[in-house]
Amino acid sequence: MRDPVYTYCREILPPSVVEHAASLSFTRPGACNLALARGNLLEVYEVGLVMKKSGDDEVPSAEYEYRDAGAEEFDLPMIREDQTAPGQRSKNTKQPQLHLIGRWSLHGKIMDLRAVQRGKARGGVDRLLLSFAEAKMSLVAFDADTQGIATESIHYYEHDALKQRTFNDGQTCDLRTDPEGRCAALRLYDDQLAVLPFAAPGDLTAAKPYADSFVVNLRDAGIGVRNVRDFAFLSGYLEPTLALLHEQETTWPGRAEEAVDTCSVTIVSLDLGRNSVSVLNAASKLPYDCRTLLPVPEPVGGVMIFASSSITHVANGAISCISLLNHAAKQGIGASMQNYLDETNVDLELVLDPSGSVCTLVGSNTVVLWTQYGHVFLLRLAGNGRLIKRIVAKQIAGTDIRKNPHALTAPLWDDISILPSCATELHLVYDDDSAYLSDEQLFFIGGRSGRSLLVGVRDANTLDRAAGDSDNIVDDIDIEAELYGDAPPSSTTIKGSEREEWSASYTTTVYDEIVGTGTVVGMDIGISAASGAAENLEMVSCMGNEWRGSLCIQQRHVQPEIVASFDLPGSPVRGVWTVRCLREYNIGGVMQAADLASLADLSDTFMVVSRDTSTSVFAAGDDLQELDRTGFYANGPTIDVGEILGYTRVVQVHTHGLRVVNASGREVQSIGFDQDQHAIFAEIADPYVLVRMRSGKAVVFEASSDSGRLREAAVPSYFEGGQVVAASLFEDVHHVLGTNREWAERNKDTLNDQARASGEALLDGDFDNLYADAAVAKKRKRGVDHAASQRQLRRKHSDDVFDDLYDEGDNDQADEEMEDAKDEGARPEDVRGDSPMFMLVLTDSGDLNILRLPQFERVWTTRRLDNLLDTLTVAQVAGAKLAAASDSDSDEEGAAPGHVASATHGRRVDQIRLVQLGGDSITDTHLLVLTTAGEVAVYRAFEHCAHEYMSQRAAATTSRSDLELQLDNDDGLALRFARMQHDVLAYDPEYQQKMRRVQARQEKAFAEWEERSKMQLVSKVEEERTARKRAVEKQQREETMAVADWDEGSDDEVGASDSAVVAKVVEENVETSFAAPDDIYADDSTPSKPTQNISEQPTLPSDNKAVEDSDIDEAEAALRYPLDLTRKFIVLDNLGGYPAVFVTGLRAVVVLAGSKRFARVHPVRVPVKLPPSLQPAEAKGFDAEASGLLVPGRPLVGVARFHSRACANGIVVLTQSGTLVVARLPVSAQTARGGIEFDSAWPVRCIPAGTAHGGISTQGGVAFHAGSGSYVAATATPELFYIREPNPDIAFRQATEAAEAAGKPAPAPRTVIPEYQRHDLRTTSVPPLVPRFSIDLLSPETWETVDSYALDAHEHVAAMRTLELESAQAEGGSRALLCVGTGFVLGEDVMSRGRVYVFDIVDVVPLPGRPQTNRKLKLLYTEEVHGVVSAVGELRGNLVMSEGSKLYVRSFANDTLTSFAFLDCHTWVRTAVGLRNFLLVGDVASGLSFVGFQEEGPARLHVLGRDAHACLPVECADFLVLGQQLQLLAAGAHGHLHLFVYAPRDVHSFGGQRLLRRGEFSLRSRVVSLRRVVGSTRHVCLAATADGAVHAVSMVPEKTYKRLQRVNAQLVRAVPPVCGLNPREYRAVPLHRRQNQAPRRTVLDADLLVPLYAHGSVARQREAAQRDGTTADRVLRDIVETESAFGIF
Repeated sequence: MRDPVYTYCREILPPSVVEHAASLSFTRPGACNLALARGNLLEVYEVGLVMKKSGDDEVPSAEYEYRDAGAEEFDLPMIREDQTAPGQRSKNTKQPQLHLIGRWSLHGKIMDLRAVQRGKARGGVDRLLLSFAEAKMSLVAFDADTQGIATESIHYYEHDALKQRTFNDGQTCDLRTDPEGRCAALRLYDDQLAVLPFAAPGDLTAAKPYADSFVVNLRDAGIGVRNVRDFAFLSGYLEPTLALLHEQETTWPGRAEEAVDTCSVTIVSLDLGRNSVSVLNAASKLPYDCRTLLPVPEPVGGVMIFASSSITHVANGAISCISLLNHAAKQGIGASMQNYLDETNVDLELVLDPSGSVCTLVGSNTVVLWTQYGHVFLLRLAGNGRLIKRIVAKQIAGTDIRKNPHALTAPLWDDISILPSCATELHLVYDDDSAYLSDEQLFFIGGRSGRSLLVGVRDANTLDRAAGDSDNIVDDIDIEAELYGDAPPSSTTIKGSEREEWSASYTTTVYDEIVGTGTVVGMDIGISAASGAAENLEMVSCMGNEWRGSLCIQQRHVQPEIVASFDLPGSPVRGVWTVRCLREYNIGGVMQAADLASLADLSDTFMVVSRDTSTSVFAAGDDLQELDRTGFYANGPTIDVGEILGYTRVVQVHTHGLRVVNASGREVQSIGFDQDQHAIFAEIADPYVLVRMRSGKAVVFEASSDSGRLREAAVPSYFEGGQVVAASLFEDVHHVLGTNREWAERNKDTLNDQARASGEALLDGDFDNLYADAAVAKKRKRGVDHAASQRQLRRKHSDDVFDDLYDEGDNDQADEEMEDAKDEGARPEDVRGDSPMFMLVLTDSGDLNILRLPQFERVWTTRRLDNLLDTLTVAQVAGAKLAAASDSDSDEEGAAPGHVASATHGRRVDQIRLVQLGGDSITDTHLLVLTTAGEVAVYRAFEHCAHEYMSQRAAATTSRSDLELQLDNDDGLALRFARMQHDVLAYDPEYQQKMRRVQARQEKAFAEWEERSKMQLVSKVEEERTARKRAVEKQQREETMAVADWDEGSDDEVGASDSAVVAKVVEENVETSFAAPDDIYADDSTPSKPTQNISEQPTLPSDNKAVEDSDIDEAEAALRYPLDLTRKFIVLDNLGGYPAVFVTGLRAVVVLAGSKRFARVHPVRVPVKLPPSLQPAEAKGFDAEASGLLVPGRPLVGVARFHSRACANGIVVLTQSGTLVVARLPVSAQTARGGIEFDSAWPVRCIPAGTAHGGISTQGGVAFHAGSGSYVAATATPELFYIREPNPDIAFRQATEAAEAAGKPAPAPRTVIPEYQRHDLRTTSVPPLVPRFSIDLLSPETWETVDSYALDAHEHVAAMRTLELESAQAEGGSRALLCVGTGFVLGEDVMSRGRVYVFDIVDVVPLPGRPQTNRKLKLLYTEEVHGVVSAVGELRGNLVMSEGSKLYVRSFANDTLTSFAFLDCHTWVRTAVGLRNFLLVGDVASGLSFVGFQEEGPARLHVLGRDAHACLPVECADFLVLGQQLQLLAAGAHGHLHLFVYAPRDVHSFGGQRLLRRGEFSLRSRVVSLRRVVGSTRHVCLAATADGAVHAVSMVPEKTYKRLQRVNAQLVRAVPPVCGLNPREYRAVPLHRRQNQAPRRTVLDADLLVPLYAHGSVARQREAAQRDGTTADRVLRDIVETESAFGIF
C-alpha cells in the first residue's frame, strides 16, 4: 500500500462523568457556584432559588414497584400515585436549583480542582485551581466582561530533577487547598509536594494573587515520610497544617502475620515565609488498609481515617478509637491496637473501598458516607469533647445484600443512593422567602452511574441542641478514668432505640440532578424503534458496574413522535401558522373575552397554510377542516399570522397588505400597501406588527386597545431609506433588560471604588438621594398569563362603533383605511414611560440596534453583527434617536473589538430574533442569528455596564452639590451578548440558490403531475364511454325488433355529454383535490409532458410557465421564489415541557432551555415519505438531489405550535416536499427513570439495566439484534461468594447425597464433579460480593425486560455480539444470531472453563394487554469449552471465537457449531473483527495481528502481519475504509488509538510481516468499545471511552487532510489555550508509551479546528485561512463534507 492514508478524529460527544467538584464564589461576589470536572470538560453552575410548585419537581422522590425476575411479566418502575415524595416541600416554595453558567473544553484531562478562597471583601471573587497530568496546575478566574475564564498563572513541575527515574502511570495529581485560603499543595512524583502560596484573603491590592511556589520532598531526613496515600489540610492552626497518611513499610494481606499495623498519620506545618516544613506530631500503628483522610473541624477536631474494614479517629497525634466494620477486621489489626477497638458496628459486615467511597461532614460530629455499592450511612462521632470513644453507623439508603442476598435491587434507584465519585458542600445565601431552609446543609454528590445529585440534609434536632454541645447519644464518660486506666475501655454497643433516635432526626431532600452517561462499560449501535429507518441510528451504552448499572440511549437528532402525517391538497405549500383567538361577548355594552387563566390549555383556533399563489384556512383541533368563506386573504401567499389585543384578534400579513379577523373568522379590518411595495417579511408581537418591504423599508403598525384597530406608527425617517436588512420584535416579559441607571443602583460599591480611585468617595446616603426624584424602572416579575391579561383591556364601544367593528371589510376601502391609519399614527414624542417592548433593527452596514417602543429610542447598538464576534459589546452612547445618520455612527468610539471592514462573501445575516427561554421562572435572554449560508449563532445576554458609563458616573458622583445630575446614557441598556458554543455545523453558501431551484423543480413536478393526472382521467373517461357504446351496440344487435334508422346526431350527443363529464371531472379534480389515488401513480405508461402551470401568480413579476433550472437567473429567482416570505425563527412556549425556538433552513434545529438555563441546540429530523405528486414519473433521468426530493424530511420550511386534546403541546411541521406532520416531543418528567432529557449535549434517555436486575456486565454490555430490532443486555445481581470444595472425593460424596435426596440418579463412580457444581465451603463470615449474570431481552419501545436467561453461578459474561451467521433455514442464506461467550471464575487455584451460547430472538404471541412481550430468547446451541470464551466475531458467515490464547473458526449448520480452522495466538485474545476474508485479532499483551482466511482447499488462518513490537495491550480493534484504502485501528488499554497499515510492498514491512504504524492519538481515557458504521461516503469508527465521551474516527483524502492540517497547525500557535495547555501534547502518546518507530503525523485533531469554524468569529476564520493560503469558505466546505459522515444519528 503505497498511497498515504490520513485520519480525521473529533470528539462528537463530550465526557459526562463527574469526577471532581468544588464549591466557590466564582462568577461574582456572594454567588454560590459549583465547578465540575468531567474529563477535559470544565462546567460552572450557579445555585439559585427557584419557585417550585407542588408536583413540578423533575426528580420526584417516589417509591417504585418492581416485579420479580421470575415472574411472568416485567415492567418499568412505576410511580405509585397514592404516595407522596418524602421531604417534599409545600406549595409555591423556593428551592435550590442548578443553573449552568458555562462550559469549556480544555486540552487536558482535569485530574483535580479546588477553590481558592478570596474572602468576603468587596469585589473579591474566588479563583479556581486545576491540576493536570503529569505535574501541572493552573489558576483561573472568571472574566465578567466576556463570560469566559481567564488564566492567571500556570505552574509546571515536569522536570527531570523531580522525577524518580520511574514512570508513574498512576499519578493522581492530588490537589488540596488550605481552608483559610493561604496556600495549595499539589502531590508530585512519589512523595513530593508543590506548595503554592496565595495572597492574603481579602487583600485586593496585591499585584498577583499568588507567590512563588516551592517543592517539598517528604522523604528528607527532617520529615521521613514515605509512600504517601492521602493528605489533607487541617483547620484551626496559625500556619497551614497538613495531615499525611503514609505507610513506612509496605505490606499486603499475604504478609498480615508479619506486618499489620504499618500506616501512620503525620501532622506537619508549612512555613510559607521560609519555604520549610516541620513535624508537629504523628500517630503510628494504624491498620495497613487505611486509604483516605477526612479532616474533622472544631470542636471535635482531628482526622478520620477510612480503611476497608475499619474507621479510625486520630486527634493530636493520638488514636481515639478504631471502629470495626465487620468481624474479620480484628485479624488485620495488631495486638497493640486492641485497646482502641470499637465493636459498635461489627454486625454491619461492611467492606469499604475507600477509593470508591465518598464522605462529607454534616455538622461537627456527623458524617454522611456513600459506599462503592451505593449504600448510604450516617456516621456519628460519639464522645465528650475531643475524646471520641466510638463511631456509630446507621444505613439510611440502599439494600443490605448480605442480610438478604435474594432481595431484588429495586431500591437502587432511590433518591440519594448512587455510585459516588465526589462530594462538596455548597454555601447558599437564602432570602426571606426561603428562610426556613437556612438550617439545611446543601451538598452536591457526583455520581459514576449516570446521576449526580443536589441534596439537602437537615437535622431536626439542630435547634434543640446548644451551640458547641458535643454530647451525643452515649452516656457520660468518666474522662479521668479513661485517661488513667482506672476503668476498662468501653466496648459496649449502643442500644437500637438510641441509634434510631438520632438517625431518624435527619431528613434528606433531592432538589436537582445532573444526568450523565458514564462510567461507560459497553456500547452498541442500533436502529431507532421510533422511526425504523436505517439512517436513524441510535447509540446505546451501558454505564455503572455489576452492582448498579443503567442503559443510556442517545441520538444526535431530535425525532418528534409523529401523531399524524398527510399531504395537503393544492400546489406546494410554503408556510404554516396556527393561532389562538378568544371569543368576545357583549355584557352590558362591554366586550369581554374569555378568562386568560386557562390560556396555556387553550386549543388552536385556526391553521393557515400558504402556497405560492393562494392561502388556505383550516379550523384547528382534533380534526382539520378547511374553511371556504373566511375573512382571511386567500388570493396570494401569506407572510405571517399572529394574535393581538389579548388573543382577541388575528392579524394576517400578505404581500399586498394585512387583515384583521376575529374568533369567528370574520374580517374586522383590512389595510393595503402601496402598489409598488411588496411585503417580504413580517413579525407580530402584541400590540405591534412589523412589516419589511422588498425595497428595504420597514413599517410598524400598533393596535389600539380603545378602538380595536391597527394604525401605522410614525417611525423615524431612517426606516424609509431602505437600509433595514433584518428586523424583529421583542417583549421583555420578565423585565430582565435593565438600564445603566438600574445597574448603578445595585452596584454602589463598584462605583464607590472608582470614586475613591479618583480621590473622593461618595457616601451611601448621598448616593441614595442622587436619584430620589428620578423615575427608576421597577423590577417586576410577571408570568405569561399575567402579561397577556394586561394586554387584554375591556373596551366600551357605542352601538355604531360595535356595528362597524364587525362589518365585513371591503377591499376597495383599503387605500382609505391606509390613509386613516397614517393620520392616526402615534408619534414617539407623544408617548412617555418605560415599555417592555423592544425592536431589533439590522442595517445594511451590519450594525444591530435595539430600540425601545413606542418611542423608537435607540438604547443599545453593536457594530458588524455579520462578523459574529464572540462577544457583542455596546458601540455607542445610547439615548439618541435612530433618525441620526448611520454614517456618523462609524466615527464614534466604543466599537467592538475585532471590527472588520466587510463580512465574508455569501454569509450575510438572514434573520435575527431576541427571545426569553424558560417561561415564568427562567429569565435568560438569547439572541439568535441565522445567516444565508444556514449557520445558526446563539448569544446569551448578560448584564454588563459600559466602562464609559461607569467612568462618567464615577466622575459625576465626586460632585456632591449637583445631586440632580442626569447622564445621557442612563436609559441605555446595561447589556452584552456572549456567544454560546454548540456542535451543530451547517454551512452552504449556495443554500438559497438551491432552495429556489428546489421550488422551481417542485413547480415543474406539480405541473407534470397535474397534466399526467388530467390525461389519466381523460383516458379513463374515454375508456368508459367506449365500453358503454360497445355495450349499447351489442344490445341493439341482439334485439329482434331494432330501430332501423340510427341518427348520427345521437353519437354527437353522447360524445358531447361525455366530454362535458370529462371536463367537469378534470376541473373538479384539479381545483379540489391534489392527492390522487395510488393506482393512478402506479400507471406510468402515459408519458408526461411539461405544460403550463394553470395557477396564477399575481404577486410575482414573471409569467406562469414552469421554469427550468437553466432558464432562470439569480435575480429572477429571487423575485419569483422569495425565501423571505417564511419566518425561520418560530418561538414555542411549550414544546413537550421545554420553552424552545424552532429554526428552519439548511439544517433544522431546535434551541431549547431546560431547568439548567443553558440553551441547547439540537438538530431535528422528521422522517416522512414523499407525496405522490412529487414522485417521479420515470426514474431514469430524474434529478432527485437537485430537486430536493432525495431526503424528503429536510429541509423543513414551516413550523407552528399545535395544541389539541389529541396532541397536547405539539407542533405542526411542513416539509419541503409539501407534507404536513403533526408531532410532539416525547418528554417525561421522570428523566432519570425512563424519560428523554433534552437538556444535555445529546438527547439522552437513562433507564435501569432491565427491570429484573440492578447491575450491568462490564464485559458483555449490550448488543443490538437487527433482525428483531431489539436489544440484549448482560445484567447482574449481587450474591455472596464462597470457595468451592477443593477435594474431589468429598465433592463426589456430596453430589451423590444431594442426588439421592432429590430422587435423581447418582453420578457414575469415579466421576470428577466440575468445580462450579460443587458445594460451597464457608470459611469466612465476610464473603465478598460477586455478580450473578443473566441475559435480558429488552423491548425497544418500552425498554422493559420481556425475557431473561439466567446463567450459572459464578459464570461471567466475557463477550456478547450479534453476528450474521450462515443458515440454510433463513432467507438470503444468513440470519442475525446472538453469540455469548462466558467463563467461570471460582478462584485463582481453579482452572477456568467457559461456554459459548447461540441465541435467536423469535416472535411469540404476546401477553394480553402487553404487545411488547411478542419476542423471546430461543437457545439454539450451547457448548462447554476448556477456556474462557473472551472474544466472538464473524468471518464470511462463520463464528470466530477464542478460548484463551486459541482462536477457532466454526460454522453454524443444523444448529450445531463445527470447527474447521484455528490459530494459536500469544496470550489472551481480547477482540476479533472480520471484514471479508480478513480478520483483525487483538491480544491483551501481544499487540495486533492481521490474519487472512483461506477458504479454497483446506480452510486455514494465516497471519499476514503483526505489530512490530508486539507489546501493545489491545482492548478493541476495527477497520477503517475509504474507497480502496484500508487502515487498521486499535485501542490500547491506556486510552490511546493506534493506526496501522498492511503494506507488503514497503521495504520497512519485511514483505508484509510487520504492520506499519501510521499514527497515534491519545484519548486520555480507556476505550471500552469500537463500532464501525458504514456511511454514505465512508466508514466511520465510533470510539466510546469510560468517561462518557465518544470520538468519531474516519479517513480523509490527502488534499483535504493537508489543507486542514496546515490551518490546524497555525491555530495551535495563534489561539491562546485555556489554562496554558498544549493541544499537541494533550493528543500525543506519552514518551514511555510510544514505540521505537515514531509514527508519522497523519492524524488530524479536529477538536481545535471545528469549534473555530462552527461557532467562531468570521474575522478569525478568515485570518486563519488566509495565513494558510486558502479561504474560510474552502475550509468550511471540507469540514462540512467530512462531518457529514457523522450525521447518521
